[in-house]
Amino acid sequence: MTAALLFWGWHTGLWWLALPMAVLAELPGLMHWQWELELKERQRVADLCTVVVVLAGGYLYLNQPRLGVALILLIQWLPALLFPLLAVQLYGRHRGLELSVLFLSLRGDKPGGRETVDLRWAYLLLCVISASMIPPETPWYYPSLALLAAWVLWSRQRAGTSRQRALRLSALALAALLGLGIASALRWGHNEAELIVMRWVEQWLGAGEDPYRSSTAIGDVGTLKGSARIRVRIYPDEASRQLVPGMLLRTASYDRYVDGTWFTSGSPFAPLAAQSGRRIIAAAGEAAPTPRILLQTRRPEGLLPLPAGAAAIDGLAQADLERNGFGTVRYRIRDGAALLDYRVAVDGPPTLAPPDEQDLRIIGPDVPVITRVAAELGLTPLPPAEALRRLRRHFDTEFRYTLELPRIPPNQTPLKHFLTEGRAGHCEYFATAATLLLRQAGIPARYARGWSVQEYSELEGAWIARDSHAHAWVLAWIDGAWRNFDPTPPDWGALEAADRSWTVGVGDFVSWLRLALSGAGDEDRGSRHWLLLPLAMLVLLLAWRIARRARRGARHRRPAAERRGRAESGRFGPLEAAARRLGIERRAGETLREWSERVGEQPQAPGAALRDAVDLHYRDRFDPRGIDPTARERLRQLLDDCLRGMR
Repeated sequence: MTAALLFWGWHTGLWWLALPMAVLAELPGLMHWQWELELKERQRVADLCTVVVVLAGGYLYLNQPRLGVALILLIQWLPALLFPLLAVQLYGRHRGLELSVLFLSLRGDKPGGRETVDLRWAYLLLCVISASMIPPETPWYYPSLALLAAWVLWSRQRAGTSRQRALRLSALALAALLGLGIASALRWGHNEAELIVMRWVEQWLGAGEDPYRSSTAIGDVGTLKGSARIRVRIYPDEASRQLVPGMLLRTASYDRYVDGTWFTSGSPFAPLAAQSGRRIIAAAGEAAPTPRILLQTRRPEGLLPLPAGAAAIDGLAQADLERNGFGTVRYRIRDGAALLDYRVAVDGPPTLAPPDEQDLRIIGPDVPVITRVAAELGLTPLPPAEALRRLRRHFDTEFRYTLELPRIPPNQTPLKHFLTEGRAGHCEYFATAATLLLRQAGIPARYARGWSVQEYSELEGAWIARDSHAHAWVLAWIDGAWRNFDPTPPDWGALEAADRSWTVGVGDFVSWLRLALSGAGDEDRGSRHWLLLPLAMLVLLLAWRIARRARRGARHRRPAAERRGRAESGRFGPLEAAARRLGIERRAGETLREWSERVGEQPQAPGAALRDAVDLHYRDRFDPRGIDPTARERLRQLLDDCLRGMR
C-alpha cells in the first residue's frame, strides 16, 4: 500500500497527503498495532466514507464550472476519501471486510453479507486510476506505473531460484514494452475519436464554431430546438445599462452561400497586438469598455463573442487571440479555464475589411426567386437605409417566426418555399434571404452569427444568452461602414421563452449556485475553501462517534472478552472446549453467531443445532421478556446434543 499511495501522491500533486497516509498504512505491520471495530462500527465507517464522497462530489460540482473537471478531481481524491475504510482492514485482525460493510443491501444477516473481500488490491487499482487523471503530456506516468507493478510482483514472488526471478523480471519488462505500445496506440485513438465525436456533435447540434463554414438548418425537417443552458452573461454598469438589451454579440461572418451552407472566401488569422494588457483590434480613442462579459466555453479553443464596433479587448491574459479580415476573433485558452471573463472597448461601427465583389454575388438555383422578390419589393432604386426599412417591414408583416421545419415540396428549394409559400422560418432563413435580397438590390451584405442578448436574470443580476439564443443576422454596408441588420421578427425571443420547460428554472438555479460558489461570477475572486468547513465538521463528528466506541488492541479487548466469558461460559464453555480440540475454536472478538456460522461449515460439527442454541441464548439474554421454561429446557438439550456431536 505504501508504494501505491506514494505513486498516487506523486502524480496528483497530493504528496503532502499521501505521505502521512503511507505512514499510517505501514504502522500495523511494523508496530503490530490494532484498532478493532465491531461489525456495526465497521459499517459506520463505510457509511462515513460514502457521505464524504457524496459531499465532496457535490462541492466539486458546485465549485467547478465544468462537470468533467469536477469528476476528474473527485476521482483524484478518492484514495484519500476512502482511506478510512482501508484502515479498518489494515488495523483489524481480519484480512478483509464483510460485504455487508460495503453494501447496504446485504446488511441485516442477508445471504452473502458475512463473506469477506480483501480491499488492498482494489485500493491499489484505485490509486493507479486516480493517478491517471493527469494531463496527457505528463511523461512519467507509465514508467512509474511499470516500476510499481515490478515492486508489487517482486514483493509477492520472492521465493524461487535466481533464474526464476530473472525470468519473471524479463517477462515483466516485455509486458511493459508491449504496454507502452498499446498505451501510445490508445492515446492516439482517443485523440482521433474525440476529434471525430466533437465534430459530429457540433454538426448535429448546429453549434459548431467554424470561422470558415456555417451549416444552417435550412431545408431540414422537424423541430429546431436549442438547449436552455446559459452560455453568455453580461453584467451591466450604470453607463451601459440601456445598451445591453437586444445587443448582438457576433462570433463570425460569412460571404458565400451554397445550398444551405455559408462560407468565407478565405481570410487568414493574425495575432492581436497587445498593449498594456489590452488586445488592440482598431484605434479605440477614448472609448470606454462595455459591461463585463462572462463566456462559458465548451472547448479550449473557439470564437469570441464581440459587440459591434469592438476596438479592444481587456482581461484575457490566459488566452491567445487571433483575428481575421471578417472580424472573427479566435481564442485558445492556455490554462484550461471553462470561463472567459473580459470587457470590450467599442468605438463606432464594426471594424471589418471593406466589401468586395463577393459581397454582391448570388449563385445557385435561388437566383430567380431572389431576383423576382427584390423586384416586387422595389428594393433596387431605393437608398440603402430605405431598402433596409422596407425589407424589415416586409418580414415583420408578411412572415412569422417558427422552429417547426416543414417538408419542402420536391419542385422547390427551401429558400424559394420560404419566400413565396411557407413565409415562416427561423433566424437562419430570415438572415440568408435578407442577405441575398440586399445583394440583389446592390447593397453589399454578409451573413453573421452569434448571440442575441435579450433575457435578464434577476437571480444573477445579469443579462444572459442561452444556447437557444444563438442567432443569425445580416451585416450590411451602409454609408461606408458595416452595420448590423436583424430581419427576424422581434417576437422570436418571446416565442422561444414561452416554449421552455419548468425545469429550466431549476437548471438556472444550479448554474447560478455553481458560479457563485466557484467565485467566477465575481470580479474580486476570493478563496472558496471555507465551503469545506461544514464537510470537515461533519466528518470529524462522525469519526468521533466511531472512535468513541472503538476497542484498541488486545488490552482493550480483554475486559470485554472476560465479561462475555463470564456470561456465556456457564452454557457454552464446555462446547467451546470441545471445539478447540477439533481445531474450530472460537476466535478472540468473534461473536457466538459468527462462530456458529463458521462451525456450521465443518462436516464434523452440528451446525444447525448450534445455530438454534445461539438464537435461544440471545433471546434469553437480550429479549426483555426472556424465554419460558420450555424454551430454556430446549436450549439445554441443544447444547447437550452439540457437545455429544463434537466428542
